[in-house]
Amino acid sequence: MSGVVSTGVPRWLRQVGVVGALLLALMLWFVVDAGVARAQRFGPPWQSEVVVERTVVYSQPDRGSQPVGPLPRGAIVVVWGEMQGADGEKWLAIPDGFLPSGDVQEKFDSWVGEVAQPTVSVYAKPFVASGVRRTVRLGDLLRVTGVSAGLEGDDNLWWATTEGFLPLDSVRTATGEWAQRWSLPEASEAAGGWWGAVSSQANVRLGSSLDAPVVGQFAGGERIKVLAEEEGQAINGNGVWYRIDGGRFAGARIHSSLVRKLPDPRPNTTAPSDGLRDSWIVVDRSASSLTFVEGGEAKFVTYVSLGQAGVDTPTGSYSTMGKFRGDRMSSRNVANPTRPYDLPNVPYTQYYLDGGFAIHGTYWHDGFGTPESQGCINLTWTDAAYLFSLTVPEVPEGVNERWAAPEAATRVVILG
Repeated sequence: MSGVVSTGVPRWLRQVGVVGALLLALMLWFVVDAGVARAQRFGPPWQSEVVVERTVVYSQPDRGSQPVGPLPRGAIVVVWGEMQGADGEKWLAIPDGFLPSGDVQEKFDSWVGEVAQPTVSVYAKPFVASGVRRTVRLGDLLRVTGVSAGLEGDDNLWWATTEGFLPLDSVRTATGEWAQRWSLPEASEAAGGWWGAVSSQANVRLGSSLDAPVVGQFAGGERIKVLAEEEGQAINGNGVWYRIDGGRFAGARIHSSLVRKLPDPRPNTTAPSDGLRDSWIVVDRSASSLTFVEGGEAKFVTYVSLGQAGVDTPTGSYSTMGKFRGDRMSSRNVANPTRPYDLPNVPYTQYYLDGGFAIHGTYWHDGFGTPESQGCINLTWTDAAYLFSLTVPEVPEGVNERWAAPEAATRVVILG
């Protein structure tokens, strides 16, 4: 078996189809108490990671049944649901069989995958009719964010990536040197970055040379944050490359000649109407900016993407009532969505208003400073991580979520 359990669809899944399997998984999910499944608030499918040295996939939820094969620590699996076996042990249903629940842990962070087929189409959304965004080839690297079931009647499972959606059997865990080097920036780096606009079509690479793998392209006009300058291969006499933050390619590199510096966002320290707090967030819709205020002074300022026409980001005073290191955002869970979508493990999500309104990291676009969202407040991956570390309630390492009453949370002021 491969490091990622995605090499085939079992007979029971082919027989009932994805919709039927989802219904079955939901029934299984509610058989037992919260446990492993609780953090996936909206049910299966979700991704998990093996956390023991070695586990075994069985054909039935029973250690006496036929073994399908072993999986090592770190293997990533797709989970359909949780159930209780005849012996009282909890089991997870996965596409290849069943795993003991205690051997895996739900995975909320991203990982680097490589394309496992000669050519694969990357779709805009988890259904074929959404259109092809790009074509990738054997060995190409992608940042995988989670797993999605098909939308709009599509009967497939999909890996969600920062470039779009791919069929489950087309991606495997990448183990090469370049994959190991593609790490996300540290949250603390956000405060020292500066904003730039991509000036023309540009390849995005994993290193500061033309020999480094290309992980994607900018069309021109995208807005990114530059976190560091690096000396690398000279192009037309210029050897300066930028390590960047953004949505799709956080932690990758782009040559400096392809980035134009933008004016720094201006801080806005407007206090909440209910009186001063030790710290609060100000979102200025007119400037597409976010300021974290501490002790009356701006500690952190950045550009954000806000709601598009017809789905405006609401003005007012709110609080960070719920915080998630990774949370699913799906049109299945929204009343009257304007378009179908399913985004697993949206990073560093902080809800501030019922109806799904949140401040969160964004891995599917690089249009920061321009309207892009369905009403939420979109930040780069690293900006979102840094802001998440500053606000309350605190979320300890290894924990996915925390909720708090308004008086125990960070205030959020959104200005028109």
